[in-house]
Amino acid sequence: MITTFWKTGILLRKIFLEEISYRLNFVMEIGTIFFYTSVFFFIAKIIPSSGALYLDDYGGDYFSFVLIGLAFSGFMNVCLSTFSTTLRNEQMTGTLEALLTTPTPVGVILFARLLWNFFYGSVNIIIYFIFGILLMSANYGGANLAAVPLILLLSLVSFSAMGLISASFILVFKRGDPLNIFLGFATAVVGGVYFPVAALPNTLRAVSAYIPLTYTLRLMRDACIRGAGISEMKSDILVLSMITAVLLPLGIFCFAAALRRTRRDGSLSHY
Repeated sequence: MITTFWKTGILLRKIFLEEISYRLNFVMEIGTIFFYTSVFFFIAKIIPSSGALYLDDYGGDYFSFVLIGLAFSGFMNVCLSTFSTTLRNEQMTGTLEALLTTPTPVGVILFARLLWNFFYGSVNIIIYFIFGILLMSANYGGANLAAVPLILLLSLVSFSAMGLISASFILVFKRGDPLNIFLGFATAVVGGVYFPVAALPNTLRAVSAYIPLTYTLRLMRDACIRGAGISEMKSDILVLSMITAVLLPLGIFCFAAALRRTRRDGSLSHY
């Protein structure tokens, strides 16, 4: 057990040192966050709070509504892309096979990356809210902050499970990741990032019921804008938990199957 924690710490340190070596990229990400936050701040200005359809449950405040969508869609994108991006980089540098054939179990490597997802994704969320609350007009005065860790944990696991499935495509096909492309489109259109799911046609609303981000955003908005308690959100928490319980073993299975296939045909280090 101590060895596992030690190896996890070493892997986290490796990931951290790799990420901070690209300082310009980090600065550009902060700039991107500020850009999108500013754009939707001004869009919110032209939506009258008294007449905003489908926003009554959120006080008619479109900017506070959409800021949560932007922050947590960014969190999902981090979890979704980090596994596949890491694998692709390791393939390109020729170190993937060495990394996956060390005595360190693959599970420990993936767990370290999961912890990094949580840390890096949380930093992005915090930056969104710093810009939105301190520099603009987002208001979460009555937020139920006690519910946030549970929602965040369920979301982290479900998004990262989808990231494992996405990484499986990279292992097998090397280039091209249809899941990442599909989810990016699906979440933007039907996940409730930019507008309430209630505004969608019935068909798209039915599709949104199978997307984890739909429940993450609804739960976060209920907790942060409405100040809803756990008892009020228990049905959505239950559904998100069920989706997570399906996605996690599916993600592990797909990644393990892809890893076995590439090891068997000798294409693990190919790119």
